[in-house]
Formats: sequence, structure tokens, C-alpha cells
Amino acid sequence: MKKTVITVLKFVVSFGILFFIARKVGAKTLWETLQNAHPLYFIFAVLSYFVVQGLSAYRWFILLKPLGLKIGFPKILSLYFLGMYFNLFLPTAIGGDAVRIYYLHKEARRLSHSTASVFLDRDLGMGALLIMATVIAAYAGTSINGIALAPIFLLIMIAFAFANLAIFYRPTYNLLHRLLSLTKMKSVDEKVESLFNSVNAYRGQGKVLTFALLLSLIIQIGGVYANILVAQSIDLHTTNGWFDFMVFIPAISLISMNPLSVAGTGWREYSYKIFFESVGATEPQAATLGLLWLGVMVATSLPGGIIYVLKGSAAPEIDKDGSNDLAVNEEVLEISKT
Repeated sequence: MKKTVITVLKFVVSFGILFFIARKVGAKTLWETLQNAHPLYFIFAVLSYFVVQGLSAYRWFILLKPLGLKIGFPKILSLYFLGMYFNLFLPTAIGGDAVRIYYLHKEARRLSHSTASVFLDRDLGMGALLIMATVIAAYAGTSINGIALAPIFLLIMIAFAFANLAIFYRPTYNLLHRLLSLTKMKSVDEKVESLFNSVNAYRGQGKVLTFALLLSLIIQIGGVYANILVAQSIDLHTTNGWFDFMVFIPAISLISMNPLSVAGTGWREYSYKIFFESVGATEPQAATLGLLWLGVMVATSLPGGIIYVLKGSAAPEIDKDGSNDLAVNEEVLEISKT
């Protein structure tokens, strides 16, 4: 019952924000802007984002090698798109990352390694996002309504670095373990311990992790490029061109992680409106950019739906022995987000 209420609330919030945007900008104005969008640019944006997601799947693929999980790239690509589909179209308690862990575990029968690979995949992506946004925001002096964004990104990156120390560096982990024990936060302590033990498999894999991080930077830039193509479809130009996109898109990605939404919908589109209006876009253009990007995400997630149907539309279940308990996976992933 509780999960149903939360899911309904997510829908209400997401579609409530979209309705607010439509009323504020004007549904007729939004529709006219959408109609005037150049379809070829949108198509190229979709194709570009397919490439980006393919590279993301390849990053996950190379992170499996140090763990000894010998699974072909086509299978990993299909599981990646399946996770995208769950994230966007099925706002249930089973998130896309948990689905990836589940199906990878079904292939490899190694729950801890499956969890570690998905966590590292997300972790490196977040690290690259923060590095790119912090450096570009500092270099370009990017701000929104007079608020400099570089210090904000820097603070988030410092917090992110400390969180990673607690997970990867044993002395820091031991300190966190003692603090959690003193505060009697047993459940959190157990989750952190589970994650720490999982990612220990990557110790001594500096070359693989460095390559995956560099690939993550390329992926982030690719996502920015796809957004720029969407902007060109509606003739949207900003004050600082590429620099604005390389700071705003990561910022919007962080905001869209808001759990009170359906896959960030609503918060993401409103963020596009606020950010891009501040650098010269008209209100209809900024709002339409967000809506068109939602269209790109939907289009690139559809292959996951096909894969889901081909698998018999069978949602992940828990084995009798509990060895692939998705609840455990989701708890681990919750820690990775904090």
C-alpha cells in the first residue's frame, strides 16, 4: 500500500510540474514551437544519444572483466537498455540499476560482483559529470541569476570524494563503521559494509578504472552534444554556447535525481526552462528544449521495452534461496546515491 501511494505521488508531482510549465508558457505556444522544430536535428540527437548509451554499456562491459565475468557485449548492451526502460517507463520499487544487477546475476551467478559492476558504472559516471561541470563552470565563470555554479559543483564533488573514500579506502571505511555503530544505525552500517565488500574486487585495477573514467568523460560530452543538436532544432542559442551546455546539462542531471518524481520528469523539464532562460533562450524555447529532450530519452529507451517483451515481460522475482534478492540490491544502490 505504501509503495502504491509513493508511486502515485511521483506521478502527481511529475505531471503536476509539466502542467504548470504548460500553463505558464502556454500550451499553444509550446505546441507551435514544437511544430517548428527541425526534425533532422532531433533525429540526429536521438542517434547521437544511442551512441552515448552504447558507450555507457561498453563502460559497464569493461568493468566486468576484472571480476572475471565473461559475458558478451551484445548481452550487456541488451541489459543496459533494459535498465533504461525500467528507469523511464516502470516507476516501481524495482529501479533500472537493480534490474541490471538482477539479470546480470542470472547470467553470471555472482551477486556481489554484479552489484559492484553496476555501482562502479554509476559511480564513475557521476565522477566524470562533476569533474566536467566543475572545471568548465570555473573556467567560463558560469552563473545563473547571479549565483556562481563552480563553488556549488566543487562542494558536491568534495562530498562525492569523501563518500568514495568511505567505500574504497579501508581506514576511512573503518572510521565510518565505528561512527555508525556508535549512533546505532545498524541497517545503514550493514549496507555500507555490503557495498565495501563488493567493490573490493576492484582493488589493484587502476588502469581499468582510469580508462572507464576517461570513457565516462567522453560519454558526458556526448550527452551534451546530443542536447546541443536538440537546441539547434529550435534555433536556440545561448550566451556562451558549448560552455553553457557543459555546465547546465550536468546540473540538470543532478536535479533530475530527485526521488519525488517519475524518472526525474517534471523537475528536469522545469530545470531546462530556468537554466536556459538565464542565458538568452526565450521561455518557449527553454521549455521546449526540456520537452524535446524527454522525447529523446523516450526514443532511446524503447529498445529496452522490446527486450522486456522478448523476455516474456517477466518482472524480476526473488529466488527461493534469496540469492538474488532485489531488495538487497536496491539497499546497496541507495547507499551509492548518498
